[in-house]
Amino acid sequence: MSTAPPTGLATLRAGTMFALGFAFLVLAAGLIHRGISGSVTHDERQALTTALLAMWPAFVLEAAWGVLRRDRSKPLPPVLWRVLVVCVMPPWRMALPDLRTGLIWVPRVGWHEPGKELSERLEHAFAGPMVLVALMILPVLGLEYLRADEVRATPWLAVALDASIAVIWVAFAAEFVLKASAHPKPLRFAKENWLDLAIVALPVMEFALSRWHAAPLARLLRAGQALSPEQLARMERLYRLRGVATEGWHALLLLNVVARLL
Repeated sequence: MSTAPPTGLATLRAGTMFALGFAFLVLAAGLIHRGISGSVTHDERQALTTALLAMWPAFVLEAAWGVLRRDRSKPLPPVLWRVLVVCVMPPWRMALPDLRTGLIWVPRVGWHEPGKELSERLEHAFAGPMVLVALMILPVLGLEYLRADEVRATPWLAVALDASIAVIWVAFAAEFVLKASAHPKPLRFAKENWLDLAIVALPVMEFALSRWHAAPLARLLRAGQALSPEQLARMERLYRLRGVATEGWHALLLLNVVARLL
């Protein structure tokens, strides 16, 4: 690993990309959790989608520039793999190791070598706040299951509920990205922390099921067009899967609360 300290320009770039990655994560949370809500408007969904698409090229161009200025004494395939991950999932850029020095920039920590020491610092930093974030699921569940009719009838309450769920998801996603980036072997980290990975992945699965498959079929129904029995059965299975994803996410969050408290 190069011992040359990162320049001021490298620090500015790392901080800027961290902020952009976090902003992308927040917008993605809005689209994932508001995009499938019954109270969302077309303009709101379109604005979130447009903002995400407008930000995406910045991550692709910055990743390409990072490849050009990489440490050429290191093999190219791992570098290309990291770049591909960032191009597909831009929030991973938040704490991506610098391709020249191998160091990670984290707010309030600065540049640090990935490994056990940084992982432990992040673990301690996230411990308390994440317990509080996880406990937010309790009032959210109360609104979803005990006041469901009131939420559907009150637009601002529906927005507040979706925003609360999005905040919880952003916190878990940001924690997972930072800890996985700091770990010497991110894939092993994901395997060992499957609960956190599932909490992040399940809402994405629910959004995909709703927007890419079930929603078009639902529009066909609203338009009054006839559907074959096979299409109806498929739509039923997809909505059932979406329901399973929602219930599973709630269950895993509650399990995570207990695990963190213990």
